[in-house]
Amino acid sequence: MRVLRLAAVVALSVVLTGCINSGTLIRLKPDGSGTIEQSMLMNTQALKGMLGGLEAQGGKPAGPVMTEADLKKQAERMGGVTFVSSEPLKGENGFEGIKGVFSFQDINKVRVDQDPNVSTSTGSVGMESAGKNPVTFQLAKGATSSVLTVTFPDQKSGAAPQAPTGGPDMSNPQMLAMMKAMFDGFKVAIDLEVVGTLIKTDADHVSGSRVTLLEMDLGALLQDEAKLKELQGKMRPGASVSEVKPYLKDVKGIKINDPVVTVEFR
Repeated sequence: MRVLRLAAVVALSVVLTGCINSGTLIRLKPDGSGTIEQSMLMNTQALKGMLGGLEAQGGKPAGPVMTEADLKKQAERMGGVTFVSSEPLKGENGFEGIKGVFSFQDINKVRVDQDPNVSTSTGSVGMESAGKNPVTFQLAKGATSSVLTVTFPDQKSGAAPQAPTGGPDMSNPQMLAMMKAMFDGFKVAIDLEVVGTLIKTDADHVSGSRVTLLEMDLGALLQDEAKLKELQGKMRPGASVSEVKPYLKDVKGIKINDPVVTVEFR
């Protein structure tokens, strides 16, 4: 029974990873203070069967996607951040979750993880930051403007399916169909919005005062079979962000920048 229970937990973790819709919005003032809004949704309808099976194996019943206690722990992991409030969210196609609002006084102390991991340690279905690939920030305040430097670890990106030697073979119709079903709705995004006037930035994805630092919509990417085949012929396992960025330009569902991005604003 213990082996069956472990297998159920492993399978659940894989399914949960594909059901994530996560968004982080950092609002930054020129003095270095600001707020962070983090939303986390999961496809609860798709999970009911799997969660019911886990409970039948003797596991804990599934709770909400995240609790207020989870959000307070998240604030501790981000560093220099205070939990402010939370509210439930309902998205489309069965996605439900929670939005947490945090405040900070010094962006230099904040760390935002780009690789959240599934966690069921509290008996709820939630997220826990891995802490291995944090996005860090450094703000230089000047007399007339402030310059923020955002640094992403230039490590294995995971932004797109790997080549057949290191991941699933997307040329296999059955494998592709399975991946499409698993990652339908999967999205992770990190955005920065300056409270003031954006003067200039070297980021590739800008709209008004908002800069998209990272966006991965694997559901959208998996719909483009021609692009998938092209990527598999060029990308290798373990490639860094710098190495894969040229191949991901104009790929629907993927937005990444250079490992270091600067934003000047006032």
